[in-house]
Amino acid sequence: MAKAKQVYIESYGCQMNVYDSRAISDTLDAAGYVEVGRPEDAGLILMNTCAVRDNAENRVLGRIGQLQSMKKDDPQVLLGVVGCMAQRLGEQLPRKRKAVDLVVGTDGYKRLPQIVDALRSGAKAVVDTQADGVTTYVARPEANPTNNTHFVSITRGCDYRCTFCVVPNTRGVLRAKSPKTIIAEIREIVASGGVEVTLLGQNVTAYRHPEANFAALIRQVAKIDGLRRVRFLTSHPTDFPEETLVAIAENSEISPWLHMPVQSGNDRVLRRMKRGYRLREYMEVVERARELLPHATFSTDLIVGFPGESEAQFEDTLRVMEEVRYDSAFMFKYSERPGTPAARLEDDVPEAVKDERLYRLIAHQNALWADGAKALLGQRWEVAVEGHDHKGKGLLKCRSLNNRKVLIPNDSGFGIGDELLVRVREFSGTTFHADPIGLLWKYSHVAA
Repeated sequence: MAKAKQVYIESYGCQMNVYDSRAISDTLDAAGYVEVGRPEDAGLILMNTCAVRDNAENRVLGRIGQLQSMKKDDPQVLLGVVGCMAQRLGEQLPRKRKAVDLVVGTDGYKRLPQIVDALRSGAKAVVDTQADGVTTYVARPEANPTNNTHFVSITRGCDYRCTFCVVPNTRGVLRAKSPKTIIAEIREIVASGGVEVTLLGQNVTAYRHPEANFAALIRQVAKIDGLRRVRFLTSHPTDFPEETLVAIAENSEISPWLHMPVQSGNDRVLRRMKRGYRLREYMEVVERARELLPHATFSTDLIVGFPGESEAQFEDTLRVMEEVRYDSAFMFKYSERPGTPAARLEDDVPEAVKDERLYRLIAHQNALWADGAKALLGQRWEVAVEGHDHKGKGLLKCRSLNNRKVLIPNDSGFGIGDELLVRVREFSGTTFHADPIGLLWKYSHVAA
């Protein structure tokens, strides 16, 4: 095949970008392109980008510098930036990096074949950031998905306007796929051999469609014959009605792992962030979840050094961590994102203070997690084998339904997809080590 019809795609950022890259690949495949595993082999190089944080964009700009040498060696090679960074920067990108031939925003992936054709016919750099507020994508099942879970995007965009967040600018308003489309996509995954899906959205629990809300949708998904596990992320604390918690409790296939970003433990900071809830309301969801879901685990996102954050307000966040006891937390220093409402606030927390608070936050989370992990040693858990551990020889990676990572010895004949009963022996970092007790279910699907 001619090099011009070979495409290489790099994905940056969240799981939704990974899913979108598959949809991009499908679109180009239908136009006669073949995806390759190395940029050196491609006539079209695409970077599917993230704009959530400044360092994410800097990584892409640096990578463009590395890849532009291929254009010098072969002027016919096209280099494109797609996704959230493309949507945010638009016309600025070709000016920042002259090697960029095409810039396509988050609603324009279906137009990529025509854009590439225009460039090959002599058009200058093309920028397409037209947003329609209705586009969604469907991607074919992956042959070998990461951690043996198939990502399925069910919504795009977000209707909240958190002052620090670029998502409304880069992904647009909330729009949802129909339940029928989602169910058909998951049935195709099961037919290809998949047994686990992760439902994705910038605010997945806000899913709404004339035919179903999120609780009704996950009930339908859980009933798909052959599907054994359903996970979902990311959520907003105000979109966790009891109806959703009950749906999780009543369907053993649905993971009781709840990713609920709190961002700050102080109400005044939450108001400046425009999060739409008070801490008391957040904790009510946590407490009700614990009542309905005995094995619930929680994870979160936290920002330190938001404009105006005092030491006392930061310490409120440390106290929330003690109350909830998160299994994991994504912790960041505040960094201004151009175009967001928070960019109009004075970034008045010194960088050294942000660094010190982030260090304390991470240390606090690690200590709380280790303390909680000690109480779990000796327990018997049901886990699914996800793959081979690449950091240590002779180990298999497993995961419990409530999202705890487990390593077991790879000497008992178990394979990827199998479900086991294990006894937890020890932990290191955020990973547990366990000994197999026995096989609960053998994965034996042969894809049609």
